[in-house]
Amino acid sequence: MTANPTLSDEDLVKRVLRGETVIYEHVVKRFERLVYGFMLRKISDVGVAQDLAQETFLIGFENLNRLKDHARLKSWLMGIAGNLVRDHYKRRKMAGMPEGMDVELTGLDPLQTAEQSERHEVLYKALAKLSERYRAVLIKRYLEGLEYPQIAEDLGLSVGAVEVCMHRARKSLGAAMKELMPDIDM
Repeated sequence: MTANPTLSDEDLVKRVLRGETVIYEHVVKRFERLVYGFMLRKISDVGVAQDLAQETFLIGFENLNRLKDHARLKSWLMGIAGNLVRDHYKRRKMAGMPEGMDVELTGLDPLQTAEQSERHEVLYKALAKLSERYRAVLIKRYLEGLEYPQIAEDLGLSVGAVEVCMHRARKSLGAAMKELMPDIDM
């Protein structure tokens, strides 16, 4: 099922609240890349990011009747996602685990070759080494599929600053990947 671009967020919420629960799939399709990209940017662990993104939509569905302004669905879901990230780090801290970027590669298709898996692992480890800003522009562009003007608006930057940041982020990512896997062809 693809996201229905003709329905507004407000219409989607109203229909789900009227009992058309299958319509919630449109909500998930519309915002899954955004939520997952946010999680990956904050957590840098593929498996945990996937789990927390799914949990975001589950909590959203279970509590949709609490959303007062139906037109603010996107920001409400992102608020849930932010709370889940905060809770994740709080639990880690209470368990005595470091808050560093320990990346664990999980959730990959078992049919992928060992080389592809290794490249994915290197990519996520390299992403974890980047600054928050560099990681943000790369994830917004390549995972969330945003164009430069949208990235600029989301991050409060000019389009020119995003272009420069993107160039530097790609260069830094390449260097980090080369450091982690010297024989990689870039």
